[in-house]
Amino acid sequence: MGSLTIWMISLVVGLAVMVLSGAAGDVSVHTIAAALIGVAIAAVAVAENWQQRKAGASENAVAASTARNMGLVWVWGALSLFVTYFFILSWKEWLVFTAAFAIVGALCLFFAATLDRDEAAGRTDETVQKLAKYLSIGQLVGMVIAMLGLVIDGKFPVSAKSNPGWQDWAANNIFFFGALSVAIITANALYTKHQSEKAGARNA
Repeated sequence: MGSLTIWMISLVVGLAVMVLSGAAGDVSVHTIAAALIGVAIAAVAVAENWQQRKAGASENAVAASTARNMGLVWVWGALSLFVTYFFILSWKEWLVFTAAFAIVGALCLFFAATLDRDEAAGRTDETVQKLAKYLSIGQLVGMVIAMLGLVIDGKFPVSAKSNPGWQDWAANNIFFFGALSVAIITANALYTKHQSEKAGARNA
């Protein structure tokens, strides 16, 4: 509970820094804050994944952890967008993206809860496991495409636009570092799963 409290406080503080820097139009501070939060979530997820693999945790437990951490990234993105654009900056498309992030985050958390229930019941559903793998691959590919798209379109690195009605620069930071975080989480999960399967095949 103590670590969870520290983690939640860190997220709140990080979100506050993003909001304040967004209100001040400080692109550099906002970028650093978004990067730190995104990378921090990914680092915690990677460490947890490796600890689970080392301890011999079940596939249900590992997949649930991965889905939960991916959900955390999406929820962070939704909260960041909502607070930034409902209260501070102006961007006509913010609500669509906020809703999309919230829905994907909720689905990830629901999927994690489903895996947790299977773990508690002592069952492993191969269909669910395959779905978890395909979802990870899909998100990894999607996040890489999203990051490349932002760079190619000239939206990242971000710069504050003079148009007061189209201040999407803060959203682009959230998009890029959220995508980077999810990409790291999924790439690591796929890698450790592959290594675990290889080890299992050698020991069979």
